[in-house]
Amino acid sequence: MRLPAALSAVLCAALAAAPAAARYPSKPVRLVLSTPAGGPSDTAARALAPSLAKSLGQPVIVENKPGANGAIAVQAVMAAPPDGYTLLWGIASMATLPLVQKSAPFQSMAELTPVSLVGSFAFGLFVHPAVPARSVSEFVAYLRARPDQLNYATGTLGEYMAGARLLKSSGTTALRVPYRGGQQLMPDLLAGRIQFNIGPLAGGLPHVREGKLGLLAVLAPQRSALAPDTPTLAEAGMPSVVLPTWQAILAPPGTPRDIVERLSREVGRSLGEAALRGQLEQLGLLVQAAGPDVLAATIARDVETWRAFVRDYDIPRE
Repeated sequence: MRLPAALSAVLCAALAAAPAAARYPSKPVRLVLSTPAGGPSDTAARALAPSLAKSLGQPVIVENKPGANGAIAVQAVMAAPPDGYTLLWGIASMATLPLVQKSAPFQSMAELTPVSLVGSFAFGLFVHPAVPARSVSEFVAYLRARPDQLNYATGTLGEYMAGARLLKSSGTTALRVPYRGGQQLMPDLLAGRIQFNIGPLAGGLPHVREGKLGLLAVLAPQRSALAPDTPTLAEAGMPSVVLPTWQAILAPPGTPRDIVERLSREVGRSLGEAALRGQLEQLGLLVQAAGPDVLAATIARDVETWRAFVRDYDIPRE
């Protein structure tokens, strides 16, 4: 019997597609980062890559494409074929690109295909030792007595959000000094030219241990294993000071669901390994493996957080 032409075409397409999905991956996978080598996101991605490669049976190559607040990396992934061989290590602040850039690579981060949440970085409230405060309440009192006399550093839009919300929540004022990143601001913070910063916990902790900085609080949903005796800002009475700091894996628009689900399973399996979790926690990352739907909901929620901040602080699009 001869099958109708339409049915025959459908069956042929299905038979052709099935082996392709079953063979994935059949070559190395690229994981594109928007940050330079050596930073927290880069170190976390490079820690995950070998475990994910073992799980997938193919090398996972980390490729750094820094610049333009992440737009260069995003554009590279947006333009890649939706076949699962080019992935993006996404960070929460990428959601701000269409809010602060006139030539953003997307109108919404939802255009990318969510694969898996990896976790969130803890941030810390660091102060120079010249600031005579050993708690958040003492720090707020010190700030309040010196309006606009202290400088605070911001290396990213996220750090700006955290610092601005801390000042608003406490009813205090200080002078913001913007930098291009942590590597640029840290020398000035250590020298006392800057009095405080809310930045990545793992980046400032070595200086805290050497007595060169003070750590007053952690900006995270829970206390960090790296500083278990340090309260969260919520515990210190500032629950409104929040900052999206998630790290996740995304794929180009239109990536097939079966490939996305395979990738999500393998990322989750890798993050379940005790050795890798311990390694990531030492970087200040709170591991939170979750699938595409949870990641999509997280992105949608945080876009509104960023949108409100950009509006309330009149941040221009450049």
